[in-house]
Amino acid sequence: MDYDFGLLDKAIFVKRDNRFRAEIELNGISFKAYVPNSGRMAELLTPGAKVLLRKAQNPLRKTPYDLLLVEKDGLLICLNSHLANDLFAIWLKKDKLTPFTNSTSFYREKTIGKSRIDFLMEYQHYNYLVEVKSVNLVENGLAKFPDAPTERGTKHLEELSTFKSKGQKSAVVFIIMREDAESFTTHDMMDPLFANTLRKALSLGVEAYAYKCSVTKEGINFAGEVPIALSDG
Repeated sequence: MDYDFGLLDKAIFVKRDNRFRAEIELNGISFKAYVPNSGRMAELLTPGAKVLLRKAQNPLRKTPYDLLLVEKDGLLICLNSHLANDLFAIWLKKDKLTPFTNSTSFYREKTIGKSRIDFLMEYQHYNYLVEVKSVNLVENGLAKFPDAPTERGTKHLEELSTFKSKGQKSAVVFIIMREDAESFTTHDMMDPLFANTLRKALSLGVEAYAYKCSVTKEGINFAGEVPIALSDG
């Protein structure tokens, strides 16, 4: 197991109070749960949806549970966007990500320009800057990002392009937090600026990769790379 969830509780999703808080029903009792994801996820977090929660370590926290998983058509999907970075680090150490093997060292959350980028990896002759994005939305086997406009994501792509222009390497990595994706693309209708900025970044030599997860109630495993198919815009 690449990532172990630990003990989870089954519950029912009632409604979303705001971006980061939801009302859930556990054993007939209403609780507030932290939603570790700023995306809309409207197709996943529907009233009555089956969800899995993890009890917060701090017993005094206002939201006593974290909402980690939701079940959709028999498939478990991880909603914790913060886990994408942890999974990337785990897969790096296990040499599961072919483009990023053999680094001499790597650092998390490095400030580059005016942005904080997820990973800086050092190699013998160059440095590699990597931004990781968590993906939840899949339609007919096609994973899409973002599911809400992301100015921050666009800024990160611009920083990756600048880093590449200085003779280094850079990449954006999309971690699809479910197993039913067959390919990946940008959600042009949701955020055309992000989509166009990604296409421009790729034309300048920034790399892009997408990997999917196998999600069970026990944890997450690496489920392989999926192809990226971008429209012409």
